[in-house]
Amino acid sequence: MNANFDALKLVQRVDIDEVVANSFKDYHVKGFDYLCMRRSPTETYKLYFFNGDVTRLPEVVNPHDHRYDFRTWTICGASENVWFDRDPKGERFERFEYRTKLNGGNGFSWAGTDYLKETLRGRFRPGDRYDMRAEDFHTIRIAENETVLMLLQKEDVVPVDKPTLTFTREKEPPSLDGLYSRFTADEVVKILSNFEERVGQGFRFHASMELVA
Repeated sequence: MNANFDALKLVQRVDIDEVVANSFKDYHVKGFDYLCMRRSPTETYKLYFFNGDVTRLPEVVNPHDHRYDFRTWTICGASENVWFDRDPKGERFERFEYRTKLNGGNGFSWAGTDYLKETLRGRFRPGDRYDMRAEDFHTIRIAENETVLMLLQKEDVVPVDKPTLTFTREKEPPSLDGLYSRFTADEVVKILSNFEERVGQGFRFHASMELVA
């Protein structure tokens, strides 16, 4: 795990109140938990935890783009990143505009069809990283149970009131039922305590600017 220590040091000091306010269980899909370790308009650091059935899916989420550029590190386990481009000889997809309900949006709206072709697939082990632009189309596959990824989300290049795009092979958009539930402070501390035992990287927890652990 030494290759990832420099990345993890960026989130070593943990404001529990901030993490609880911005983190979600079952983020996009069951078994995908998201801890927002630090948030600002220009840099947001995230830890993604993947467990259970999600590791058996051919892809965690449908191909999509983002509002922002970002960098991903694999901290534990293994993941695959899959890039797509528009190609008239590619596979047919339904195209949906997506306005996240987390920012007051109404979810998915059908916007037409597109043809996408897989252009690159890379497997990433602990210590590996890759960079994505907001306009890139991609999805991920989790290759090992208990995989943990860390993301650095950069400043938005697409305004919050503008949609991103999601592509599906089915006529209907992904279901959002039962997703995006909240963590308690105790749950956050437990997850991070187990994680630091696994990787040998300590965290300093505090709330309301007072050290609690």
